[in-house]
Amino acid sequence: MTEERRRPGGWPGGVPPPEGGEDAGVPDEAESRAVIRRIKRTAVFSYFVFAVFSWIWAGFRGFLGLTCSAAVTMICFLWLEEIAEALLQPAAHRRMARRLTLRAIGRFVLLGVALLVTITVARFNAVSVLLGFSIIVVGIMGEALYSVYRSFHE
Repeated sequence: MTEERRRPGGWPGGVPPPEGGEDAGVPDEAESRAVIRRIKRTAVFSYFVFAVFSWIWAGFRGFLGLTCSAAVTMICFLWLEEIAEALLQPAAHRRMARRLTLRAIGRFVLLGVALLVTITVARFNAVSVLLGFSIIVVGIMGEALYSVYRSFHE
């Protein structure tokens, strides 16, 4: 690119490259796996906290509703992790696309059936069931708080 065609700032597009090279802002695979591991760990910890609360507040049926919905949520999270990992691969295969589509649809069907069964058929406590479905959200919020804490102490 000639000097007269450069934008203000002297860099193509007017923005200098990030420090440390082109991919300095891209987290490596080990860090991504560590984030997923921390989310899972926080989700399991939140399950135990919610289990104590459900057992005290709603008894055994509340605890059972929490456990069923937490298990379904963890299965769906693991499926979603697998789907996202496959979608982010550079070369997608036609056979894999069908499998991923079926898995994604199956994930939503599983969630819908689990919610229907736990609240209407089994008559579990709705609060306990919803707490079970929210364990991954708590895990993600825990990871966000950890990231904020780490950014201030670096």
